[in-house]
Amino acid sequence: MRAILRHYDERDKQEHYRLLELSAKNGAFAINSSSEFDFPLNSQIGYYRIVGSCDGLVCSIDDLFLFPSQSVVLWNPSVRNHVILPPVITNPTEPHIVVLGFGVANGVYKVVRIVYCRRPYDYGFGVPPQVEVFSLGAENWRTVDGFNIKLRIPEFTWSQVLLNGIVHWLGYEPIDDDADSNNYIYSSRSSILAFEIDNEVFGEVMLPDVLTGEGVASMCLFANEGSLALVNYSVAFESKACDVWIMKEYGVRASWTKLYRIELVEGFQRVVGFRYGEALLALNGLDLVAYNLESQGCRRLGIYGTQRSFYIDNYVESLLLLDGNNEPAEEDLNGDVLEGWV
Repeated sequence: MRAILRHYDERDKQEHYRLLELSAKNGAFAINSSSEFDFPLNSQIGYYRIVGSCDGLVCSIDDLFLFPSQSVVLWNPSVRNHVILPPVITNPTEPHIVVLGFGVANGVYKVVRIVYCRRPYDYGFGVPPQVEVFSLGAENWRTVDGFNIKLRIPEFTWSQVLLNGIVHWLGYEPIDDDADSNNYIYSSRSSILAFEIDNEVFGEVMLPDVLTGEGVASMCLFANEGSLALVNYSVAFESKACDVWIMKEYGVRASWTKLYRIELVEGFQRVVGFRYGEALLALNGLDLVAYNLESQGCRRLGIYGTQRSFYIDNYVESLLLLDGNNEPAEEDLNGDVLEGWV
């Protein structure tokens, strides 16, 4: 099994990308080999936000919460080829939030861009948002409308999960959101916004009843062995633990099941991913550890980075050439113009 890992190392101020060869040894996550390759662009402010990856393509944007209108980049590390997508259509002058999604369905790769504009009467962001889509191979973005999207996606913490051709984000719907009120502390209902790549329609995947009142800033979505999984950190302030949930039957709210609790001992910051019965955890000491869910022991992996910069996902090599920029490629031992990863 292969995975792509990104991390930003404070020691050399560099954004690192690795291709990992993974296996399970004695029931534990193991890195058999690691090959590093260069990302073709330099971030203005440290490192790119990774939107998502699928079929060997990585989608990124250089916003890091500060430049939401920057260009979107699609990159194929296998052939050292990338493309910067054309300028977007929706670029409001007023303050706004941009949320991206990336995925593929029926062989067509698409990027969806959701724009929430700030409301004039307070500091909130209104719904429904403006939506545009870019299909790989097209010349321009195109707007899509007709959606009654009620969920809002948090400005700083958004991330996507791609599963079965559907992109998922955590979102919330304010309750008793009174525009005429001077009290801007609202209760809210948390849920999951879903976008079907093929049909380009939005839907909603409901959270467990016990989590709908939790703030989405204290949760994170994952894909775990073909199912939606969720980590809830809301109990961490009291018991220093987080709960892991999995949706055993997609779209069936009653199938959400709490699998286990991860005890967050001193220094543990957040869950980065799951591999072979272990959770990958970022430490505030700026490194990555594998936490065994049964023994509750952890192993240092010798991988360093700021806790927000860690990103890991399954990876398959692709020969897809994007109609963009090609980086110099080195010949491998067989003479093919491809990287010679183990």
